[in-house]
Amino acid sequence: MSDETQLHWAEEKEQVRSSRPIKLLILLVAYLPPPVVNILVYPVGFFYLLFSSRARRECVLYQKQFMSYAHGKKIRRPDPLRQIISFSLCVLEKIEGWSRKMSLDNINFQNDDVGTLREQLAQGRGALLIGSHLGNIEMLRSLATYNETGVGKAVPVTIIMELESTATFNKTMQELNPCVSMNLVNSAEIGPDTICLLMDRLAAGGMVVIAGDRTSAKARERVIINKFLGREAAFPYGTFMLASLLNVPVYFFFAMREKDLMLKPKYNMYVNKSSVTFDDCNRSEKESRIKELCRQFAAQLEKYCIEYPFQWYNFYNFWAMPAETGGRK
Repeated sequence: MSDETQLHWAEEKEQVRSSRPIKLLILLVAYLPPPVVNILVYPVGFFYLLFSSRARRECVLYQKQFMSYAHGKKIRRPDPLRQIISFSLCVLEKIEGWSRKMSLDNINFQNDDVGTLREQLAQGRGALLIGSHLGNIEMLRSLATYNETGVGKAVPVTIIMELESTATFNKTMQELNPCVSMNLVNSAEIGPDTICLLMDRLAAGGMVVIAGDRTSAKARERVIINKFLGREAAFPYGTFMLASLLNVPVYFFFAMREKDLMLKPKYNMYVNKSSVTFDDCNRSEKESRIKELCRQFAAQLEKYCIEYPFQWYNFYNFWAMPAETGGRK
């Protein structure tokens, strides 16, 4: 369809097409105090919003859906500038993370399942973590790379992600810190060999991390439909099927900035273990458990989205169905 609101997320052009803005941010992070750099993000976000009709449209589309569902909670009128600046701060904090300017001191862990996860990892047993583009999904990986996990030993982290849509950003970040490209698996290239590799890393006590809120760029019709903020939305079947193949405990995690706009970053980290397991189940049971795992994730995503609505960084029509984006439902 020609309507840009129906584009699949993978068809959206990368926001940062030149490495220069990111390299400038890297220099600023290296030589200026963090609060000063954070202040500079505000005018940059304002001018980006001013000259990007797409950014305004996508923020308003999401916020109106949120408002219709939450009935005035958190968002009383569309405020795309706040969401754009929040995203800009998230990008900046990713750079700070890979520049080793973030630590566990920046994280508030909750009274949830993080203790269970740490105990499991300390015993050398791996886990699958499902995150999202709500908040800062990179926070966990950058901290774990420098053994900032609270486990007491190194925990290798393997990230599964689609690499093409953010190629410029990824390349620039690799120049900042080669560790960025370590243990990355392209989601578009997962096959039997990749599954074996992931199993080996889990058996060695590592974590595998994948996002659960973006459908596959290569298999757009393979989705699970769940309600999200009052409307049906498509979630990636492959993410939750992967959990059934790896057959390890699954945790949902969200790293949310304590306040949308703050000069000194402080994050609330939420870790919740799924009740779904894939031990000793036949094929029909496995399919139902895959769907239940997805349902639990969608419920968690909605819960934290309602609490932190301006930290939603899926800048496309999240409710477009596969048939509308070139696939089929």
